[in-house]
Amino acid sequence: MALVYVYCANHTSIKRRKSPIVESPAGRSGSPAPASKAWHPRPAALYTLLALVAASVLLRLLLPLKVLESVYSRGVFLAVRAGWDATLSRLPFPLFYLFWAGVGYLLVSEIFRLRRQRRERRTLGKRYLLSGLAYRLLTAAASLILAFLWLWGFNYGRVAVEDHMSFATYEPEVDELRQRVYGTAEELSRLRARITRDTDALQAEHFPADMEAAVRPLVVDALLRHDYPAPGRPRGWELLPRGVLLRLSTAGVYWPWAAQGNIDAGLHPLQKPAVMAHELAHAYGFGDEGTCSFWAYLAARESTDPLLTYTLELAYWRHLAGLLRYADPEEYLRWRTERLDPGIRNDLQAIYDNGELYRDIAPALRDATYTAYLKAQGIHDGLLNYGRVVQLVEGYRRSFNPEM
Repeated sequence: MALVYVYCANHTSIKRRKSPIVESPAGRSGSPAPASKAWHPRPAALYTLLALVAASVLLRLLLPLKVLESVYSRGVFLAVRAGWDATLSRLPFPLFYLFWAGVGYLLVSEIFRLRRQRRERRTLGKRYLLSGLAYRLLTAAASLILAFLWLWGFNYGRVAVEDHMSFATYEPEVDELRQRVYGTAEELSRLRARITRDTDALQAEHFPADMEAAVRPLVVDALLRHDYPAPGRPRGWELLPRGVLLRLSTAGVYWPWAAQGNIDAGLHPLQKPAVMAHELAHAYGFGDEGTCSFWAYLAARESTDPLLTYTLELAYWRHLAGLLRYADPEEYLRWRTERLDPGIRNDLQAIYDNGELYRDIAPALRDATYTAYLKAQGIHDGLLNYGRVVQLVEGYRRSFNPEM
């Protein structure tokens, strides 16, 4: 509303103009620009864009979950995903870079434009120049919101996986949680023994060179097995420089305007498979963070490679162990020191040591911003939504695979 007010106030302040104010690339000070040479859309175009945004937001808020699931997530989005992956995703670099390069170019262009216009149009003053800037910023913001919703954002309104798959979420009590942590640790120990008998932490040489190609088929198989489509061939990139995401307290990010998953290249190799699977789950149409980690866990069940199974299940085990450490810290730490497989213990320490290389820049700001974003998408528990993976996995196990 503030941006629209600036434009309207400025528009009425130049009382003798009978046509809408637009900007031309050159010309004498005070000369109106021909419509064909406007530097930003005429008001009618912006109003149409804002109307489309308003209509799209209302659709997101008012349409029933089942309608969004069938019409968008299993309809429109499949075409968007397949079309994007057949065209722009074929570029040999992360579109995340291209997006921010475009943003940087537009910002620099605006700075030079304002400086040039101030020299050429001194008689119009700052209010006219700033109204044009506000107009263009509002147009850009509306375009980004519209693209976000139709490229991916409507997926936040789809039917929850537990409802579609007909199981109830479950949160284990402390005693049951303790059994799950200890029992899963034994399974991890057996898996690790199939990889190596060495108790030193696993390093990059143990892992496939192309993590994306190794993990994507597992996510696809998990989706198809549970009656979900897996359209296109979404990309999962490792972003450089190392720490570009980790210093923002983020291991990976799905960027809707690039329609690609991204993980930080600075992650320890033990973390990369699970984070890659999580981001690819976003790419296949899931917004809920806990749900994406749930798909990463199910991807482990599709793997015949003990290394990938180990790393994917280790990521989930860390969620369980974190809950137990919070509920019973003394007992957990005693067990971890005395009973946990030394190889697993060394793997965990390697992950912690690697994380220390990339200290957070502004963790409080990141948490507040992302919590606000998640709540705006209907994820009311904010960052706590990441912990929903335990409720999903444990509920799934009780319903379908109690022996898991």
